[in-house]
Amino acid sequence: MSSTDKSNYKDSAQLDIRGKVCPLTFVYTKLALEELERGRILEVYLDFPPALKNIPESCKRQNMAELLEIKKHHSDKPEWIMILKKL
Repeated sequence: MSSTDKSNYKDSAQLDIRGKVCPLTFVYTKLALEELERGRILEVYLDFPPALKNIPESCKRQNMAELLEIKKHHSDKPEWIMILKKL
């Protein structure tokens, strides 16, 4: 990750699920969130477009995390960084 790709969130945990598809994208995200203390930030690196909708919806439905933002990770690839805050 280059310095321009670095997140502005201090002390965040990272999860790289690029190459994974739903429902595994949420399964891995849920497992990572379960390891975090309330209020911590999880940066999820992903490349499966349906997960951009499915992960936040599932997190909200299960009262696990709040979506803070989604950022494009690379301009030449369909990759994103989803920023979640554990509830």
